[in-house]
Amino acid sequence: MNLDKHSDPTPNTEPSASTNIKKLSITRRVSGKTWKHPKTATRRSQLPRSLRKNWNEKLKERNEREALKMLEKEMKEEREAEKKRKLEIALKRKQRLEEKERQEKLITIPMKFEDYLHYLHVII
Repeated sequence: MNLDKHSDPTPNTEPSASTNIKKLSITRRVSGKTWKHPKTATRRSQLPRSLRKNWNEKLKERNEREALKMLEKEMKEEREAEKKRKLEIALKRKQRLEEKERQEKLITIPMKFEDYLHYLHVII
């Protein structure tokens, strides 16, 4: 008994109707426009496979970028704090100088004793 595939097909090896339709739809166009090329799925990434990165690499780069941004933010905050500190020191120095000049001006101008007490916030 010869059990060759080509000699005697059994009903179990016969292709189903759905596979015949699939083969027909792939090979022959329904519209009959044989000169048209079959459409393919859109390629979302235009990069070649050698330049594409997998998820782990992308995640690693993202984490590095975030760490760099945090470092930049910290440095910027330190610069701003230093600038603010210097500005406060300059303002305090200016206020002390103005107060000193005002005191010197009060000493040079002769004033009445009552005015001086009023200046010292002493109530008579």
